[in-house]
Amino acid sequence: MSVPRVGIVGASGAVGAAALACLQAEGRFALRGGYRHAPPAASSHVEWLTVDVDDSSSLARFCEGCAIVLNAAGPSCRIGDRVARAADAAGADYVDAFGGEGLQRQLDAQPLSAGRRAIHSAGVFPGLSGLLPRWLAAQGFDRVHTLSIWAGGRERCTPAAGADVLLSTVAGFGQAGAAWIDGRRVGGALAPQDGLELPGVPGRVHAQPFLTGELAQLAAELGLRHAQWHTLAPSPRAATLIGRWSGRLAATPAIDPAMLAQAVADLVEAATLDLAGHAPYYRAVIELDGLRGGQPRHRRAVLRAGDSYRLSAAVAAAAVLALTDGSLPCGTHHAAETLDPAATLERLHRWRAYDGLDLVELAPRDAATAVTEEGVL
Repeated sequence: MSVPRVGIVGASGAVGAAALACLQAEGRFALRGGYRHAPPAASSHVEWLTVDVDDSSSLARFCEGCAIVLNAAGPSCRIGDRVARAADAAGADYVDAFGGEGLQRQLDAQPLSAGRRAIHSAGVFPGLSGLLPRWLAAQGFDRVHTLSIWAGGRERCTPAAGADVLLSTVAGFGQAGAAWIDGRRVGGALAPQDGLELPGVPGRVHAQPFLTGELAQLAAELGLRHAQWHTLAPSPRAATLIGRWSGRLAATPAIDPAMLAQAVADLVEAATLDLAGHAPYYRAVIELDGLRGGQPRHRRAVLRAGDSYRLSAAVAAAAVLALTDGSLPCGTHHAAETLDPAATLERLHRWRAYDGLDLVELAPRDAATAVTEEGVL
């Protein structure tokens, strides 16, 4: 039986290199790593090829012979469906570590070939951001009604990550200040918070409320009355820059490359300033309120990790494994709605993508109290 070949576009980057390491640890794939500029160190376990996501012939050469292609290159909004189309033409299934709603729209408008399978939004946000609440909802609840998430941390910002954040904001990924209230999306419901202290999160943080399509879909799926997400950062620097630069970028008929480059440089510098003299970290704090046996229940999960890049990589690698077990139907799938939460977290733990996952029982409260305490009203 032949060993499936997995090609990783962007394998020399922060997410791609970590995904490559996860898949190497499995020992059941022939791995092809794609890089754009400097060639990585030679390895007997990886076939390294140059690949240019802007060159269709280069992408075709890279994807040829692959059973699965994983795109870990960015910025995702600029790449769009190019890697997915090249993988499809080569007869390969596809995983995208981001992709998001934009890629879903492109693949809905022009579906991949019959029999092909694709998983997108297979990173930390979106991706793990939808898997963790699903996992917590299965930990001793009969019904859930209120979800609150705080996620983020103190870490470096790569240029690709900075560009992805800016371009996805311009493209309409999520809505700042919005929340899920009484079963529907409500804009302007929440304000940013400074100096917030959270269990398991080092120091005081800035919290930016944000509602994505992933969270709205999750809220509808779980039957939640209320749901909110807060992106965490050590200071308001990044949020201020994202708001300022995304407004300027959106005001031009087309994205100005020089303006984008300056915006990315500012984001990278802001992250560097926030990180200076501190240990990097990533945290996800999830609280759920609901019922068990007719009685109120309130539980908190805290995921602790060194950075978000390795988490994104591990979720993408888990999506690759999901494509190899033969159980996933043909079509395009969102990682958070497709991957098994418990099995995925076990794989992430095995790959040491996170340091710990703590589950805490809290004093129960009813829905009205939960909403008031979390600041939705």
